[in-house]
Amino acid sequence: CFLCEDERDVSNISQAGVGSCLKCPESVSLDLSQGQKVLAHAGAHILYDPSVKRADEPCGICLRPAPLCQFFLTKGRGARGRPKVDRERSTCPVDVSFSYHAAEKSTSGSPCSNVPIACPLCPKSSPAVWRYNLQQHFLRLHANASSVSQYQQLWEISELEHAGLLSVWEGRLTSVVKRTKKSNTAPLRVSDDHRARAAIPL
Repeated sequence: CFLCEDERDVSNISQAGVGSCLKCPESVSLDLSQGQKVLAHAGAHILYDPSVKRADEPCGICLRPAPLCQFFLTKGRGARGRPKVDRERSTCPVDVSFSYHAAEKSTSGSPCSNVPIACPLCPKSSPAVWRYNLQQHFLRLHANASSVSQYQQLWEISELEHAGLLSVWEGRLTSVVKRTKKSNTAPLRVSDDHRARAAIPL
């Protein structure tokens, strides 16, 4: 899970803005304002960390096993509104925002496409399932469904995505520092004795 660096308490992570991964050394910090990078870090653990059990269907943000975290989707504005996470109904204690539309597509710069997806075989009121967990979800709840094969494209990912997440996994021990905010520190005052003065001709 991503926990507060000072107290290592998952309930306080949204107050800190910087998180640390319990699966990594404490020196590894994550900027929680960089949602897609947090998704990629967690996604790399899900795909390549042997200590993360895929059968637990871990949360794509904090890695806690299901159903501790539940995500619900809502429709965006307009007739063609795209799905997005309903933050009011979702229960993950880690406050991370990300663009659903951008995150659902794997690119070279942002390889992770692990987003919550509405299971087509579950009731509409059910929580969404993270893409990387969807195959396990089908094996657990829908193994006897005759049409499972037609949904494989929902959880299958490309070799490029696998390679991109492997690169994230191999570089996971590199700290990601939170972007620096404008300092509130008072400007440095320079005494008259230390100022460089130029003579003004009369």
